[in-house]
Amino acid sequence: MSEFLSSHELLNLEDELRTASQALYVHKNSVEGLPKSLKSLSLRTGWATYLWVKEQGLMNLKSSEPPPPKTRDFSAAVKFASDRKHFSVFIFPINDKDTWLEAKLFFSRNTPDFSGAVKFLFILPKGSSHQFFAIHGKIIDFNMGLDGNYVLRDGKWISANELP
Repeated sequence: MSEFLSSHELLNLEDELRTASQALYVHKNSVEGLPKSLKSLSLRTGWATYLWVKEQGLMNLKSSEPPPPKTRDFSAAVKFASDRKHFSVFIFPINDKDTWLEAKLFFSRNTPDFSGAVKFLFILPKGSSHQFFAIHGKIIDFNMGLDGNYVLRDGKWISANELP
C-alpha cells in the first residue's frame, strides 16, 4: 500500500486536529505514503501543513517553497513551529532510531506548550512510549477492531496490503 492513512483514518485525523489542545501522536513503523496522505488532507481542508523531513527541514506540503532556515534539526524545527501564531499543522515522523533518541532527549529537557493555534502530530515507533507523550499528548488510535489495514471483499476481511 502506498497510502499512509486510509480515507477514514484521514477524516478521523482531521477531526482530532480541529479539536486538539495538546500534541497528538500515532504509532506507525513505516512512513511510506505519508506525504501523499497528508497533502490530500491539506488540499481538502486548506490548512497550512508542514512535514518535517530529516536532514531537510520543514516542508510545506502544498507548495515547492524551500524549508525555513535552521529547521533541519528536530529541536529547532519544533521551536520554529511553536513560534507560529496562525493555524498550522506540523507533522514530525520520529520513528527512526536516531530521531526517536533525539526527540526523547528534547522532551526530557523541554515541555513545549502545544495548546495554541498550531497543531502537532508526532509519528512514534510502534511499541514505544515516552513520559512526555503519556502526560502531555493524546494518542490517536486508528484501530477499527481489526489488527492491521483490512478491507471487506466478497464477504471476507482481507489485508489491504494483499490487494493487487
